[in-house]
Amino acid sequence: MIVTQATRNLLSNKLRLFLTSLAIVLGVGFVTGAFVLGDTINKSFDDVFSADNSASAVQVRGKAVVSEQDRKAVPADVLDKVKAVDGVADATGTIMGQAQVVGPDGKAIGGQGPPTFGFNWVEGPTNPMHLVAGEAPRADDEVVLDKATAEKAKATVGGSVTVVTDVGPAKYRVSGIATFGQSGQTAGATLTFFTPATANRVFTSSGKFASIEVTTKAGVSDQALAERIGKVLPAGYEAVTTAQSAKEAVEGFQVFVDIFRNILLGFAGISLFVGAFIIFNAFQITIAQRGRQIGLLRAQGATSGQILGSVMLEAALVAVIASVVGVLFGIFVAWGLHALFNAIGAGLPEQSLVISPRSIIIGLAVGIVITLLSALGPAFRSSRVPPMAALHPMPDTRSRPWAAVVSGIVLVLGAVMFVWGTLGDMATAPRVVLMAGGGMLLFFGAAALTQYIARPLAYAIGGAFAWRGGRMPLRLGRRNAMRNPHRTAQTASALTIGVALVAAVSIFAASLQETFVGTLEKRLNADVIAFAQSPDGFSVAAEKSAEGVPQVTDVMVSRFVQFKRADGDTASVSGLDPAKVGAVYDAGVEDGTFAELTQPNTVAVSRDVADDLKLKVGDSLPMTFAQTGTAPRKVVAIFKDTTFGRYYMDNAQVTANSTRARDQAILANAAPGVSADQAQKAMETALKGYPSVKAYSKSGYLDFIGTQVNQTLLMFYMLLAMAVVIAVFGIILTLALSVFERTREIGMLRAVGLSRRGTRGMIRWEAVIVSLIGAVVGLVLGTFLGVIAVKAFPDLTAMRIPWLQMLAFIVFAALAGVLAAILPARRAAKLNVLEAIATE
Repeated sequence: MIVTQATRNLLSNKLRLFLTSLAIVLGVGFVTGAFVLGDTINKSFDDVFSADNSASAVQVRGKAVVSEQDRKAVPADVLDKVKAVDGVADATGTIMGQAQVVGPDGKAIGGQGPPTFGFNWVEGPTNPMHLVAGEAPRADDEVVLDKATAEKAKATVGGSVTVVTDVGPAKYRVSGIATFGQSGQTAGATLTFFTPATANRVFTSSGKFASIEVTTKAGVSDQALAERIGKVLPAGYEAVTTAQSAKEAVEGFQVFVDIFRNILLGFAGISLFVGAFIIFNAFQITIAQRGRQIGLLRAQGATSGQILGSVMLEAALVAVIASVVGVLFGIFVAWGLHALFNAIGAGLPEQSLVISPRSIIIGLAVGIVITLLSALGPAFRSSRVPPMAALHPMPDTRSRPWAAVVSGIVLVLGAVMFVWGTLGDMATAPRVVLMAGGGMLLFFGAAALTQYIARPLAYAIGGAFAWRGGRMPLRLGRRNAMRNPHRTAQTASALTIGVALVAAVSIFAASLQETFVGTLEKRLNADVIAFAQSPDGFSVAAEKSAEGVPQVTDVMVSRFVQFKRADGDTASVSGLDPAKVGAVYDAGVEDGTFAELTQPNTVAVSRDVADDLKLKVGDSLPMTFAQTGTAPRKVVAIFKDTTFGRYYMDNAQVTANSTRARDQAILANAAPGVSADQAQKAMETALKGYPSVKAYSKSGYLDFIGTQVNQTLLMFYMLLAMAVVIAVFGIILTLALSVFERTREIGMLRAVGLSRRGTRGMIRWEAVIVSLIGAVVGLVLGTFLGVIAVKAFPDLTAMRIPWLQMLAFIVFAALAGVLAAILPARRAAKLNVLEAIATE
């Protein structure tokens, strides 16, 4: 009986089945898609690294003193020591640097994410490249390109290509085209190979190697050989197996994959959280509508356990159906995102989707558990229906005073946890737990308390539209919203979550804009700003080209290098010219002076760093660089603005401490009698040979920064929009069920003269009022969350609440209510009056 009853109830309202399933489908889809995409990317890169590094057995390199990306170069004389080790079959030195290939249109190829590498071509088994056309470079003006890069550059064997290196741009003859390893995949990186002599010159390696690749003799294990080689190496260098090096490379990339996956999982959680409210509300209303039916079953002998089991079985069927569809949808999401990333130049290796049992099991488990938990409360309530409900409607459940107190405590506890997790000093794991748990309690408390303010809010919102003449549909819609404040609050709660999150992101975005764009406008004095489009920076040779422009003056470059603090944290120090910095940038020096940075072993730190490390001018700051090791640096200035960094050194010191110097920006002023636009165009022309560098005027740079901020946040808006869409569907579902519940009432209204148009208007006004209640509560919560989030970031020095945007959310909520009411309103208007009146 239980199975039959559950199946009949489930199929009796297909709209309810569709709408309650939709939230679970989207949430499960994000969860499954995140795991499938992450596994696919990790597998593809694991295959690339493991296959393409199989030629060599051992790698000799500098130890990772600061980071994996910044290792000290290996002296040339170490190569001879390695070759003399028993068991070494062959050893070759690798010279490596940044090599930007320029396309025929003058634009940079690659470098927007994947790196642009240049190497020396080596002969022998340690070379992972396989020539597919042409031959190895023999002359100093010849290069070999990887196949993918050659295709993008439209380069052919015998043709020419421009490559930008540490010594600037130059044309080279393409002597050959090669594929990388067994897979032929480069993961989006561009690979350029020169003769050893040319590589040594263009990468200014001074006879040093980035690493030494070693092959073993028969009968010698990789690990044993690595241990033997390690004994002859000078301090600061190590020998590791190629397998270990490949594993480290995969793990390093996996960090970025995990970050993206966690973002998707976060939005999946939001979708499921919103969906949980919808499922709870749908079953709550449905149980209320089935009061007589359940009472009749109880009168016929059905036990409380059987009623509970029937409702939970119905929820389980919904959960299974929605979760299965969600898993399939998640696989499609992973495929679509993989294709999208490659379309925008991410260069992910070709790899069929990795659909592991874990991804499917987690997706199904999440969907089923969330649905069952959401339906548990209404199911338990259904088991308490007495047999007398078969004769009399169930009384309306009134909110008890203690429930308001409990809801308030939950709200406050959630707020405290969220603030503590956001602003407290703790590790990442407890921070995430506190923020997520606090956010959930905050929304639960707000949803529970909304029922106590839903009636006055509905009255006030309805009154705000009295200018429309107080028409009957408006008054009826307002009364419907006020009649059952508990249901109104539950319906509005889903939209509350969506609006709150969008409002919080909007405040964060506005504060971000105000901080960076507003601060830059005040602090940046330069008329022209040229900076790298790639995180790897650009060639130091560009400085000479910029200094040769007669239309500009006060030309200052800024270099960068990583270092490690005494507490183990890795940071980046920016370079400047103390004599010129004041003309192009005001860092807001509060104590000391940048002029003393010309002294050796000196550094300037930001105010927040000084406060964190309890530093003052004259104190020493231990800094560890990969090139020069650890040494104390005297603090000579403390500054306020952190737009361009938290640590500054003289460019000469940055260069001396760098394993490979790279520039990140060039700032300059327009020469007397030259406009900013003229100076920008002249700089752009001078740097034409460096396509990874883009020159802007000050106004153009500010616009660019603002656009970058908006584009970064656009993804968050799009994903959060899913939560709002789910919430709108929740309102549709609630209204549809409400129309079904009030069939007799609507029939009576029609009988006493309410027109079809008036009926549609009544449902629309109810939807608008409910939506606006959700929006108002959401804006209050969102403002709180946004303000706390801004306070959590020291870089955000300005707080701005976009009130006009907040008003737009209110208007959007009203429009969402109108859209949500379309189907329910049409159904209500089409009810047969006589049949509706006769409905029990």
